[in-house]
Amino acid sequence: MLVNTDYLVVGAGATGLAFVDALAAAADVEVTLVDRQPAPGGHWLHAYPFLRLHTPSAYYGVNSLALGVDRIDQAGENAGYYERATGSEVREYFAEAAARLAQTGRVRLLTGHEHLGGGSNGEHVKDLSTGELHDVVVRRKIVDARYLETSIPATHARPFDVAPGARVIPVNDLPETAGSAPSYAVLGAGKTAADACIWLLDNDVEPDRIRWIRPRDAWFYDRRHFQPLEQVGAIMEGLSLDAEAGASAASIDDLFERLEAAGRLVRIDPSRPATMYRGTMLSARELEAVRQIEDVVRLGRVRRIEAGRIVLERGETETGPDVLHVDCTALGLNNAPATAIFQPGRIVLQQVRFLSPTFNAALVGFVEASRDDDADKNRLCPPDPYPSTIEDWPRIMSRTWRTEGRWLSEPDVSAWVAASRLNLLQALPDHAAEPSVQSAVKRFLTHVNAAIERLKQFGEPSN
Repeated sequence: MLVNTDYLVVGAGATGLAFVDALAAAADVEVTLVDRQPAPGGHWLHAYPFLRLHTPSAYYGVNSLALGVDRIDQAGENAGYYERATGSEVREYFAEAAARLAQTGRVRLLTGHEHLGGGSNGEHVKDLSTGELHDVVVRRKIVDARYLETSIPATHARPFDVAPGARVIPVNDLPETAGSAPSYAVLGAGKTAADACIWLLDNDVEPDRIRWIRPRDAWFYDRRHFQPLEQVGAIMEGLSLDAEAGASAASIDDLFERLEAAGRLVRIDPSRPATMYRGTMLSARELEAVRQIEDVVRLGRVRRIEAGRIVLERGETETGPDVLHVDCTALGLNNAPATAIFQPGRIVLQQVRFLSPTFNAALVGFVEASRDDDADKNRLCPPDPYPSTIEDWPRIMSRTWRTEGRWLSEPDVSAWVAASRLNLLQALPDHAAEPSVQSAVKRFLTHVNAAIERLKQFGEPSN
């Protein structure tokens, strides 16, 4: 089969779909989406059963279709905050988004197909069910929506050895297996490990039955600063705290001390230094829950699990044959090195505004449709790699602030950003008269330029 298309998008996950949705809305083009999975949705197809979005549904997904009903939760650790979709809800949502795109007649979706690369007759795509090869002639660009592909618990390769007799499961299997264990060892330092601990606590596992193997301690955002719509003032307040801390900090350590003192960032154990920063968040209730776990092992990454011990980078700890080890060590967000997003014949989807994956992909789709020059597109959408350590904070924030400043000088881009449902600040104009919002905006504008200059001292590149 020969396929002719304007764009070949490799990857039908969240960012691939968000890009196509925005591109197709702004340009009369034909797009072919290719994905190895049997359905659209990317890593959500393999999400662990109790996974939810860590940000509100209100600004996640594709631009043209709302996710959820903007409900404020009344109970649980998310009480008082906007709803966060479950894994099954996200999967259903992306299936609907993909179907709506296909109904336009301009988007072709080839799930269960793998992109093999280019050849003499165009791009080669293989049907994984039949082995049949298709030639795809791409008139404009190939779009790599897998460059930052997430490493997830269900499919990642374990980075440690497991001896016979040791009980190790991926976090996906925890609900099915939990009842068979008298005690647990949760492996990992990030949001997945925190989710596993919270699930165990919510399911009546006493804190003293949980051991947490934490290679490094992490910083988390307070979830209250990421609430949209009627609570959008909290987002502006958080951004003003970022700018104030960035403008005054004398060092990385001082920066994080200021952010913690302001309530912008939190760590599970305030008595321990935290070096990990991945941009994830916890609510106050979640933080209170995980702080109940006192058996924390800080001896580096796991090297080997045996029936009677766990061998780590800097030592070992005793365990037992009845301990259920829960593997939460998958990397998650891929902090691949930055590369130009717009290249000759190619687009590589990456982060632009900090921690807004589907917004970024949709913005790239709009800019692709509305600009001809790749240099101009890259000026408006410079890549901003995902963070891993506290040293990444100055770069990720100052680059976001500089990029947002460029958007303000482009009327069509600023109008698109203001109207996008994926823009976490979309509702800010509706609350501009509120004194707390006015104060936060004033403080942000007062400090942001000084923060950009001050953060250069911490190694932030000048571009």
